[in-house]
Amino acid sequence: MRQWLNGLLALCLAISLSACATIPVETEGEQTGHVHFPDPDVENPGVVILAEPAPAPEPIPEITAPPPPAPAEAPPEPMIEAPDQFAALSGWAEADPAPALEAFAKGCKAFLIADPEEALNPNLPQYGRYADWQPACSAAQTAKAQNARTFFETHFAPVTLTAATGEAGLLTGYYEPELDVRIKPDATYSEPILALPKDKATQNQPRSKLSARSARVIAYGKPIDVFFLQIQGSGRIKYKDGRVLRAAYAGHNSHRYRSIGRVLIDRGELTANQSAKRDIERWMAENGRAATRALMNENPRYIFFKEQSIRPNEGPAGAMRVPLTAMGSAAVDPRYHPYGTLAVFQTRLPQKARDYRGAPSTILVALQDTGSAIRGPLRGDLFFGSGAAAGAKAGVMKHPVRWTLLLPKAIAPVEVPTS
Repeated sequence: MRQWLNGLLALCLAISLSACATIPVETEGEQTGHVHFPDPDVENPGVVILAEPAPAPEPIPEITAPPPPAPAEAPPEPMIEAPDQFAALSGWAEADPAPALEAFAKGCKAFLIADPEEALNPNLPQYGRYADWQPACSAAQTAKAQNARTFFETHFAPVTLTAATGEAGLLTGYYEPELDVRIKPDATYSEPILALPKDKATQNQPRSKLSARSARVIAYGKPIDVFFLQIQGSGRIKYKDGRVLRAAYAGHNSHRYRSIGRVLIDRGELTANQSAKRDIERWMAENGRAATRALMNENPRYIFFKEQSIRPNEGPAGAMRVPLTAMGSAAVDPRYHPYGTLAVFQTRLPQKARDYRGAPSTILVALQDTGSAIRGPLRGDLFFGSGAAAGAKAGVMKHPVRWTLLLPKAIAPVEVPTS
C-alpha cells in the first residue's frame, strides 16, 4: 500500500502540483514527515484536499448601468414624506459628507449611462427619472471633497421620511473582513472557502452537507473567520506568500439564514450583550472543533465565492454593482429606495470596539447595497469599511435611526410657508 501511495504522489508531482487536488497523509504516529490534518475528509479519511486558487483572479468589474429596479408590486408599508431644510437637520453642520460624495460619484457613473427618460423605479415615482439626477451626477464627477457640503446643498433638498409604523427605523453595520488563509489545511486553518459548485444539486445542499469535496477550494481559513466572511458576503483573503485578493460573492445555496449568535442566546450560553464575533469566537475556542462544526451547521445557508483583483482603497461591489465606500455607502430595501439615491441618517455610531452605546451622529450615505435581513422603509445597514477596526465597530452597531432623503431640487416637494 505504501509503495502505491508513494507512486501516486510521485506521479502527481511529475504532472503538476496544481493538478493533484488531494494528497494521502499518513497518521501522526507513523512519523512519515507528512503534515497530518486532524480533521480529515469525512468521505475519505486520511486525505487532505489542497486549495486550488484560480490561476488568474477575475478583473474588477466595470461600472455598468443600474440593475433593474426591485419588483413592481406596491410596497407593503406606505411612506410619508415632508419637505425640510438643511438648517433644520440636527447634526448636519457637523457631519462629514465627503465619503458620501465619493460614493455618490461612483454610483453616478451608472446613472450617467442610464436612459434619461427611464424612472429609477416605476413603483417609486417620487424618485423621478435618471434625467432628474444626471445634472448632479455630472457635477459630482469633478466636485472636491472639501466642498462636499456645498455640493449637496446646491443640488438637493431634504425630505423627512416616516412610515406608518413610526418615525424611527433600525440601523446596523457591516464590513469587509480581512482574513489570513492557507493553501493546505491544518489545525488552525481548517475551514474551506468554496467556489461555486459546477452543478445546481450540489450548490443547493445545506451547510452540513458541503465540504472541501463539494467544489473547488479557494483557500482555508479559521472557522470563525470563514463563517463571518459568508455573513458579510465578501472579504479580503491574505495568503501566506503575501498575495491579497478579494473573495467576492458568487452565489448561495438557497437556504434561509439562521443566526448562530441567536442559537447560543436561546441555549443560554451567551447573553444578548455578548453575541458579537469575538464572543462567538471565544465560545468556539472553549468548546472545540466538533461543537464549532455543529454550531455552524445550525445555519444552513452557505455563500460561495470567486477570486477578484483589488484596487487600492476600494471596497467590494454592492448590489448596485458599484464599489462600496467606507462610511459613505449603506444597504437598504430596494423596494422602497432605488440604488444610488441619498439619505441622511440621524443615529448613534460606535466610536471604538465594544462601544454598544455609541455617540449621537448624523451621517450622509449613498444607498448602494442590500441584504436578506434589510427589510422595510426605515431599515438600513451602514458599510464601515474593511479590516478588523471596521469590523469591531460594525459588530456593535444596532441603533434607532431617523431618515431624511435628499432629492434633486427639481423633483423635491416644496415646503409650503406657514404664514
